[in-house]
Amino acid sequence: MYHLTLNATFHTSVTHLFDAFHRPELLIQWFAPGSAQVSQIMANFTEGGRYRITMQEPNGDKYTLTGIYSYIRRNEKIVMSWAWEDDREESVITTVEVELESVDDATTALTLIHSGFANEQERNQHQQGWMACFEKLSGVQY
Repeated sequence: MYHLTLNATFHTSVTHLFDAFHRPELLIQWFAPGSAQVSQIMANFTEGGRYRITMQEPNGDKYTLTGIYSYIRRNEKIVMSWAWEDDREESVITTVEVELESVDDATTALTLIHSGFANEQERNQHQQGWMACFEKLSGVQY
């Protein structure tokens, strides 16, 4: 199995960054890479709760992500499963862990570990996607 680890620093409070990972009005601003946009979000942000997020490309293509929140510690950590609903191949469920650490009142360090990829290509595609999303995340309006 393959995994990726990304470390990033955001110039916002740990509370704001935590909220950006679950509040629909914030997710819609950043949770789709490149020119794609979030077109639908349904989420029950509790341990054991499910989420479903649809992303849409400018050409109209849609991709839907689903999963379950397995661990939530406010302003510290979120763990969730991750699967593409419309995957043409065998559905692969991976795991995303988001860890947050307050550096100071206006700076937060984030570590994202996405694990369980079947091959390097899938891992690399997701790494590129996460990095593109993080670019948008740095500009979220709270």
